[in-house]
Amino acid sequence: MSSSISGLLSATFAEPGYEHLVELVHQRDASGRRRLEALAVELYDADGRELAARAVDPRDEVLDLGKLIGEVLQPGARALVLFDARYDPDAFPYRPHHYAYLHRITSGDPPLYYAVNATLGGVPDRIGAERLNNFETYLFRTRPFAERYSLLLGSVARFADVEARVTCYYASTSTTKTVTLAPKHHAEVVLPLEHAGEPLARVDLKSMFRLASYVVGRRASTGSLVLFDHLFTYFK
Repeated sequence: MSSSISGLLSATFAEPGYEHLVELVHQRDASGRRRLEALAVELYDADGRELAARAVDPRDEVLDLGKLIGEVLQPGARALVLFDARYDPDAFPYRPHHYAYLHRITSGDPPLYYAVNATLGGVPDRIGAERLNNFETYLFRTRPFAERYSLLLGSVARFADVEARVTCYYASTSTTKTVTLAPKHHAEVVLPLEHAGEPLARVDLKSMFRLASYVVGRRASTGSLVLFDHLFTYFK
């Protein structure tokens, strides 16, 4: 084993009522199984209060996040979930990605699969606090398949507040909203589907520090998630 252990902080969001399974190490090669050296999971409510902190057996391949959420959250609430993974860089030629399966138990909607946000650590030239600015973007389909769009934003900072600027682009117009998040706080920012008669085409997220950020789509009638996807970094 290497004399130095690397760290990777990843983040997602979770709500009660969903089957939510997180693959702790995405195994890319069939020649050998790789495992983490250690993994801690922390859950926070919207006001930054810690709901739970658990040490996970690093030999486990899958974490039942839906079960954990059901133990600490009431229906209608949401938690910011942080995965603090430690791993031997000699054993991982790449950072240990986490991937997840998400499905509302009572819904006939298809399940969702997504990559968990890596917010700090891992590959130094791509992830971390060495960037003064963090710019991310997301393009929407011409014909939207969700009835409500929003951004889930969470701060993984320990001490400082983070100001995020959310800009929605339409064919010839744009709107901008500023959101300030205290450490471990999170919020859902609604993205208007239309502005001045034009459909939503793109959203940009700009902040001084990397946030946990996902674009989500919900059924207007039930609030069920039908889109759960990360944004894409386009400037560093």
